[in-house]
Amino acid sequence: MAITGTSKITPDKRLDMRVIFTRTVKVFSQGKLQGQFPVRNLSLGGLFIEGIHDIPVGQDCRLELYETGNRSSLILKFTGTVRRKTEEGIGIIFTGMEDDSFMFLQTMVLYSSDDPIGVAVHFFEDFVPKFEPAP
Repeated sequence: MAITGTSKITPDKRLDMRVIFTRTVKVFSQGKLQGQFPVRNLSLGGLFIEGIHDIPVGQDCRLELYETGNRSSLILKFTGTVRRKTEEGIGIIFTGMEDDSFMFLQTMVLYSSDDPIGVAVHFFEDFVPKFEPAP
């Protein structure tokens, strides 16, 4: 899997916009399928999965999301690390994904956002190099 970009989520501050995401994801940890669980929210940096409690903070995992459309289906694959754990589930920070998975994430965040223009500006800012003014 190719790593696409770097995450901007820190323990104290989330910089990536989170959106409601009502799909399920298959979670694999230590080479075993842990099950299929509902996702509460999603960002370009990670997601929160409800109902799973068996994976400790700091543990790496693999995620598979099945997206089915009218004419095609995708299996989106991500790698991540459990960043936080609550009574409701676990928060995972993405550590790697394929390019098509990253494009899917961008599309989901854009179309699920209450502020799609703000999201598009955020995407643009991430890809435009920031130059120092000439002396």
